[in-house]
Amino acid sequence: MASTDLTHGSIFKALIGQAVPLVLGSLFQLAYNAVDSIIAGQFIGTEALAATGMAAPIMNILILGISGLSMGAGVIMSTYFGEKNYEMLSKELSTLLGAGLVFSLIAAFLGVVFAVPLLSVLNVPAEALDMTVVYLRIIFCGLPFTCFYNALSQALKSVGDSATPLKFLTFSSVLNALLDLFFIGYLGFGIMCSAMTTIISQGVAALLCAIYIKRKVAILSFNKLTIDKSLLKTTLSFGSITALQQACQPIGKLLIQSAVNTLGVVVIAAYNAVTRIDDFAFTPEQSISHAMTTFTAQNKGSRNIERIR
Repeated sequence: MASTDLTHGSIFKALIGQAVPLVLGSLFQLAYNAVDSIIAGQFIGTEALAATGMAAPIMNILILGISGLSMGAGVIMSTYFGEKNYEMLSKELSTLLGAGLVFSLIAAFLGVVFAVPLLSVLNVPAEALDMTVVYLRIIFCGLPFTCFYNALSQALKSVGDSATPLKFLTFSSVLNALLDLFFIGYLGFGIMCSAMTTIISQGVAALLCAIYIKRKVAILSFNKLTIDKSLLKTTLSFGSITALQQACQPIGKLLIQSAVNTLGVVVIAAYNAVTRIDDFAFTPEQSISHAMTTFTAQNKGSRNIERIR
């Protein structure tokens, strides 16, 4: 069984063992959009760099919202793992995947339909509007892949395996960069291809997680995707709080982005290049706290309160 019991052994080693892959994984997650922006700006032009930058806050709200919901479910899964209640553990994962699929499909539909009015409200310049709409709509269509990857990787983290999701995310990040370089840098395709390579890479990461769980982590496997109403209520109770917490920062950035968008494409491109650095600086401390969450939930499940203290 590919899992790590955090209820025994050195606390320091347990936390470091969880935190380091989480920090690296978060940095690779940010690299997805950063790579798109860099390559788009280099090979397509300033408008493309601005387009990916203007789409980023909207994408981050959705991605971090999905991540927050998955983290809330991760607390529940870690608790069941600590209790060694593997039946409820797999039921919780099934519920998370089912609810996440419904949520992501609804969000994708609304995003595609209302992309133009949303970007208009955010003061996106006319010369970059069409390109931003195309990019954002394709990213919206890939939300189910994002949801599935976050849910499956969180399930692995909840049983103490934060290294495997990192490996798959690293692979998909490299794949994303290579696809961007080939289709945009070599073949000369446009912004549409930039968005498509991102969701393809995310889909590959989700598929790798699913295959790994099916073959290596039997306690997380289930035969049928079902939503347990009782577990769904608990998941939303935990997940809505973490989702809101995760989304607060990108919501603030979205408001700032709206003001920056009135200053023209060149300023927008420069601003979004700088904000990438800020995102990378903020991530490590957040990931360390996520490692502590898994550790605490597992020990709570095993009723090892003294170890939590």
